[in-house]
Amino acid sequence: MFQHRLSGSYYEMGLQMGGFLKGKFFPPPASKEKIQFARECEVYVREYAPGLLQELRGIAEACSIDLQLLNTFVLALGIEPRCSIFAVSAEHTIDETPLFARNYDWYERANQYFTSVVTSPSGGLTSLSFTDHPVGRYGGVNEAGLAVAVSAILGYSKKPVPGVRMNVATRWILDTFKTTEEAASYLEEIPHQIGHNFLIADRDGNIALVETASEKVVIRNAEGGFAATTNHYQSPEMKVFELEDYPLENSIRRLSNIVRWFKGREGPIGIDDIKFVLSDHERGVCNHGIWDGERAGTIWSWIAPLGKRHVFVCDGPPCRNEYKIIKY
Repeated sequence: MFQHRLSGSYYEMGLQMGGFLKGKFFPPPASKEKIQFARECEVYVREYAPGLLQELRGIAEACSIDLQLLNTFVLALGIEPRCSIFAVSAEHTIDETPLFARNYDWYERANQYFTSVVTSPSGGLTSLSFTDHPVGRYGGVNEAGLAVAVSAILGYSKKPVPGVRMNVATRWILDTFKTTEEAASYLEEIPHQIGHNFLIADRDGNIALVETASEKVVIRNAEGGFAATTNHYQSPEMKVFELEDYPLENSIRRLSNIVRWFKGREGPIGIDDIKFVLSDHERGVCNHGIWDGERAGTIWSWIAPLGKRHVFVCDGPPCRNEYKIIKY
């Protein structure tokens, strides 16, 4: 796992990240159509996450790489995370602290790029977040005790449109907002490229599942201090945007396992209880298999006690690797 610390203006943080990446990262070639798509996305990023364009400029200059190709790689469509995410409020936990948990599922070869980043933007919020990406984040928690993570809708049926890419949105939430309500309102406002689920929780135990598509956004506020999401929509009004015949058995099984564990638990929940769910194959959500001929599954995992300024992080599958504490 790479570990970076960035601070200052967005341009300065770009220069710092570029220093880490120089000679190691080169954005791939892109078609004229994809470049044009990214240019149209830049308009929305400039409106809804403006500092990140300055960060991209800093990375490009520090790495001596083409800015337009970098923007295309970061802002246009690409990797879609297959993940299991859940949150429980303080009323259900041993030390009366909300807990937020996430497994990241993808091709095993991608684990070599796993990166944790402590980000302290000038005038913004310090956060610890996780990625394999120069600028965007797939999830994390900030100093205000707000956590967010994103998962793909694998059976999304509509064509992509220009908008704010999911991990760009997640990054801006961590840099900017302090409460679940603020973050959910932001996700309701921005244009989305395709379908994703965002789970959000804050230190006061407010939890929301935000199901997004380019056509519609639905906010589901948690009842009973618990919410979970995997890779399909749960709201009836969002299911119309999924392919009817897309195989969702794995996603449904993981969500069912989380819900079954929560409803069947005995006593308050601790970190070890969360680790069990994240690492168990049969009753939990640790996930392994072959996707498109490649070995894939859960390749990293993390648990955040909200408001505590540390995160339990597992570099690799949690079924065979230990969690370590990272402070921020």
